[in-house]
Amino acid sequence: MGDLAPLLPWLFGIGIVAVLVVGFVRERKRRDRLMQFATLRGWTYVAEDPRLVDRWPGEPFGRGDSARARNVLGGTESGRPFTAFDYSYETHSTDSKGNRTTSTHQWMVCVVPMQGFLGHVQVVPESALDRLAGAVGLASDIDLESEDFNRRFRVSASSPKLASDILTPRTMQYLIGVDAGAWRTCGSDLVGFRQGRLDPADVVRTCSVLGQVQAGIPSFVWKDAGGPASGYSPGA
Repeated sequence: MGDLAPLLPWLFGIGIVAVLVVGFVRERKRRDRLMQFATLRGWTYVAEDPRLVDRWPGEPFGRGDSARARNVLGGTESGRPFTAFDYSYETHSTDSKGNRTTSTHQWMVCVVPMQGFLGHVQVVPESALDRLAGAVGLASDIDLESEDFNRRFRVSASSPKLASDILTPRTMQYLIGVDAGAWRTCGSDLVGFRQGRLDPADVVRTCSVLGQVQAGIPSFVWKDAGGPASGYSPGA
């Protein structure tokens, strides 16, 4: 062991380089797969767009530092325009010995523009609550007419009435039966988000879910809200 001691720092450095190289190769292959899928689907691909980092309030945005929006996909899915991307940020902690640790948090975000502006309504699966903080400024844990829905989801909103208007019995029944992830209305957008990295299959599913949610919003909600909508387009 003594003979190897002088080599340990060198071996340690080689190990770090190897891990970085493997990570780079995997990420490169993943980007290639995303680009190929986008091409086949008729979507666009942008490697990174800093404008998306602080475009929307609420989870998972506004936390930590070094936030990035990468692998931005855009186009039309389920008959509706969308934008989806990898969102990441870093948090830091220090132990009793002063050692600093950096953690990177990965999220998939998918945004579908709506036909008008609405107040905030957020729906989060109960299973995800340990990863999400309370929505600041929103009435939380609103109970709706469906007990089954109330057991499965936590609803926060700027107005309990708006939550009740948007989440009709038909929409609640639909959400119970699908892997909806977390989502919220945000100005003129529906923002879907879940922990993890961007996956094309998740984009297709999330676009479908958000499209069904929007289609289920009663016409009187739009009349009460008013106002035109404007969505984000990659490269705009």
